[in-house]
Amino acid sequence: MWPPSILIFLILSILSINHLPLARARGQWCVVSPSATDAQMQANIDWLCGHGHVDCIPIKPGGPCFEPNNLRSHVSFVMNQYYQYNGKTEKACYFRNTGIFVFKDPSYGDCEYDY
Repeated sequence: MWPPSILIFLILSILSINHLPLARARGQWCVVSPSATDAQMQANIDWLCGHGHVDCIPIKPGGPCFEPNNLRSHVSFVMNQYYQYNGKTEKACYFRNTGIFVFKDPSYGDCEYDY
C-alpha cells in the first residue's frame, strides 16, 4: 500500500490535469475561415441561432463571448458549438465551405470554446 501522501498527490494530480494549458491544447476546433464574407458569416449565425441548433446566449450582450462584439468572433463560437455537439465530423464544420479547423484553443477570457 502507498503512503497517504502519495495517494493524495495522485488524486490531486488527476483532478487538476484539466486545468493545465498543455492538457487543453489537445483538441480540434471549428472556426470561420478568414476568407468568409460578412454575408456568409451572418447566414451561418442566422441558421445556427435562428433555428435553435446551438445555444447563442453566450454571444448575446452580457454573455461571456459577446466581446469582442464582432461578427467573426460570434460566428466562430457558434460554429464550434455546432461542430462539437454534432459528431466532430468534417461535415459538421463545412458551413458551405466557410468552416476551418484549428488546433490551438481559441478560448479567451471567460469565453471558453468547447472541445
